[in-house]
Amino acid sequence: MSFIINKIEKLQFKKNTFKLYFENGNSLMVFADTIVKFALKPNIIISEKGYDELISYDMSKRVMLDALNLISKKAYSEKFLREKLIRKDYNADIVDKTLVRLKELNYLNDNNYAKNYALYLCKKGKGPFLIKAGLEKQEFDKDLIKEALSYIKEENEPFEVISRILKNKFKNFNNKDRNETKKVISFFLRRGFAFEDISKVIKGIVIEK
Repeated sequence: MSFIINKIEKLQFKKNTFKLYFENGNSLMVFADTIVKFALKPNIIISEKGYDELISYDMSKRVMLDALNLISKKAYSEKFLREKLIRKDYNADIVDKTLVRLKELNYLNDNNYAKNYALYLCKKGKGPFLIKAGLEKQEFDKDLIKEALSYIKEENEPFEVISRILKNKFKNFNNKDRNETKKVISFFLRRGFAFEDISKVIKGIVIEK
């Protein structure tokens, strides 16, 4: 089976996109790169194999463009970006090759993303347990989660974060007042901090730098 191009039309509403019209009545939208790559022009005859290669090449360009558009707006883990692209009905093999290329270009880096996301949660006043839960929700693997938590602990010891929040949010805190102490403990427990770290700060064991 072969395909003969009758006409090639530049689309006005889509940048760098052309529409191929075939003799059999079918049409196909492709990028300008595909036109150049396969030297496409009217009356050219394309074999079935050549047509499949053309489709695959153009699809890889489309997936890459879509992936770049997505990660330019927000950070994605590799797993979530793959799922997002697969839901758009892109070929799984082409999606996987695109992800490999993005990692080579360092546009996609789960290690950096996990650390940055953990840091983001930490700055929002979340404790280790909620940070861990947040990372698990992003479906990072266990090693990445462990590494991100270690990174956060090195930069922000939990009891130091608690001490900082306590000083800002509970300026007149009195650890002699039982009710107030219970209220403060509950506040930090809900935010994912360990009782041991909370207790250290409340009892005044930690000397703020």
